[in-house]
Amino acid sequence: MPDSLKSFCVPRQSVFDRARRDVVLDLGDFLSGKLDEQAGARFYDENFVTAGMKLLITKAFDRLQGRRDQSATFLLSQAMGGGKTHSMLALGLLAHYPSLRSRLGSDFHLGTQPIRVIGFDGRQSDYPLGLWGALADQVGKKDLFAALYSPLQAPGVSSWINLLKGEPTIILLDELPPYFNQALGKSIGASNLAEITTTALSNLFVAANKEELSNVVIVISDLSATAYTASSGSVGINSALDNLKSETGRSALPIEPVATQGDEVYHILRTRLFTKLPDLAVRERVAVSYAEAVKKAKQMDLTAANPETYVTELRESYPFHFSLRDLYGRFKANPGFQQTRGLLRMMRVVVAKLWESGAADSISLIHPYDIDLNDPDTYSEFSTINPSLNEAVRLDIANNGTSHAEELDRKLGGSQAQDAAKLIYVASLANIPGALTGLQGTEVIAWLCRPDRDIARVRTDVLEQLPNEAWYLHLSNDGRLYFKNVRNLAAQLHTMVGGYNRENKVRELRSYLEELFKPNLRDVYQECRVLPSWEEVNISADKVTLIVTEPYAKANRDHLLHPDWLSFYDQVEYKNRVLFLSGDRDTLDDVLRNAALYRAINAIIKEQDADELPARDPQRLEAQKSLDKIRLGLRSAVQQTFGLVIFPSQGGLRSEPIRLDFENNNYDAERQIRQTLIGVQKFTEEAPSENLIEKIRGRLFDG
Repeated sequence: MPDSLKSFCVPRQSVFDRARRDVVLDLGDFLSGKLDEQAGARFYDENFVTAGMKLLITKAFDRLQGRRDQSATFLLSQAMGGGKTHSMLALGLLAHYPSLRSRLGSDFHLGTQPIRVIGFDGRQSDYPLGLWGALADQVGKKDLFAALYSPLQAPGVSSWINLLKGEPTIILLDELPPYFNQALGKSIGASNLAEITTTALSNLFVAANKEELSNVVIVISDLSATAYTASSGSVGINSALDNLKSETGRSALPIEPVATQGDEVYHILRTRLFTKLPDLAVRERVAVSYAEAVKKAKQMDLTAANPETYVTELRESYPFHFSLRDLYGRFKANPGFQQTRGLLRMMRVVVAKLWESGAADSISLIHPYDIDLNDPDTYSEFSTINPSLNEAVRLDIANNGTSHAEELDRKLGGSQAQDAAKLIYVASLANIPGALTGLQGTEVIAWLCRPDRDIARVRTDVLEQLPNEAWYLHLSNDGRLYFKNVRNLAAQLHTMVGGYNRENKVRELRSYLEELFKPNLRDVYQECRVLPSWEEVNISADKVTLIVTEPYAKANRDHLLHPDWLSFYDQVEYKNRVLFLSGDRDTLDDVLRNAALYRAINAIIKEQDADELPARDPQRLEAQKSLDKIRLGLRSAVQQTFGLVIFPSQGGLRSEPIRLDFENNNYDAERQIRQTLIGVQKFTEEAPSENLIEKIRGRLFDG
């Protein structure tokens, strides 16, 4: 492919290093000196500086250098894995290593002097002298708080001022809720370490707003949106911040490290995953080619997507399809998912697989459906986002060729069913109340559009068939397809049909065909026997019997029926009182399968009737829709199978093809058999007369 990913994009080596996928920098790495100047340079090479980081850096340095009256405290507020620690490290590295500051460009005026950075990592819970003792030790004044260590007591405002005054200082406080969780269990007199630490922090925040500490900056990470929301740790921090607000009349400045809206997620992914990307001309070509594919789909009335919008969106999102941001935005707030960090882990695995498998040679964008769920690493990453859908993945989406989507693709050719299923799966990963899940059919089609794909039959071949095959795919009231960890109607039908033996299926087909071929005019035939054995049929002189027989596998021109029926016919005295309807044995199994489905769906609807399910209930609507489809499938199968009328003639039995057309919402099988026999002059509508009698005498049994 001329504009393939492989041709223009070079992933970082860390993308392919499985050991590095789990490496997460924390504040302790910086405080312990593990992040030296060289490591800091690598940090800035591999990390995109977000707008939130820039705001934090600018305002922190403005305060440190006395340029403006800035807030002393900055609250990094975002869910777990959302870039809070990275923002702290970005600020700490710039403060500690002035040589790194030029990497931000000439718009920043950060000075050339190193700035003291101290901090507290709540994941490192072994602080025998409390949070204040740890900070005092880093300043080199541990003894200043000697009177506060045994028993542990919170420093007052004056004590904090005495500790920190003079030298510009940045204080980084990260991962405090887990520390508070443990501190709750440490009793100190009538109180506990968590309450005392809350008081210490409240006093620190107040002290930082005093004139003596006008060159001190405090950065604190807030985990209120994580699993610690209801913990006493989070409550303690919020209480301390509330105290600060009430006592100083000013609040901490909240900063969002990574924007939840906009294009920052693309910039982060590009910077962290790739060392080389193409120029704007290549991006433009790719965007325009996709827009052309969308335009064609729109002209076919398959989607309402705007091709012009696609150019703009794809130009900004390259080398990723812009739908990635939309779908990621749905599940990023899932409990336990680490937002930006989790997305990076996922996309490292996806990119590595695309390059290692060679798929990057044949695609020009990375789509949400470019996830190989048969790959253990990829499956592992996605299965943890919403484990309740793991069974849906294995049965419906990807299971080394045996899933329902893979089987459908084997029949259709290509990978469109799997791609559609994976798109819907990623759109269904959210598991928080009120989250949007699933996609409209037109959205699926729009996001499947690409220059090398024939999108024309996706609606009929995939979006109409996949819901009938997949067991965990559901349709919402507003028309969105989504996966859910509850088996759907298709699974229920499959289970019921699997319990029917051949006799059950034949019985259902017999009942259906008896109704279909029931004589009303009663002039061509007066009796109908469906799928009987030859012993069950008696032919009398006063009526014509239509016998619907199972097609004979070895039928030919000389042997139109099974030998048993040929023997039966030979022994019939009134040969002109019998008609046969038979046809193609190869499609009989399809008829029986559809008959079984017809029986099952009617049984389900009967149960819904018994349960008095409302007419607009989604289950009721889905069952009725399935009934219509199954009825249509059964009729089509009957058309294919029973397409031969066999009747007496002078030389024995003669056949004539017939197509039992479904017209005006009705099968009039009797009329169509009648018309066929009129056409071969085996039956006439002419009123009885002497002339007709003579004509019959002349043509009776005439071949």
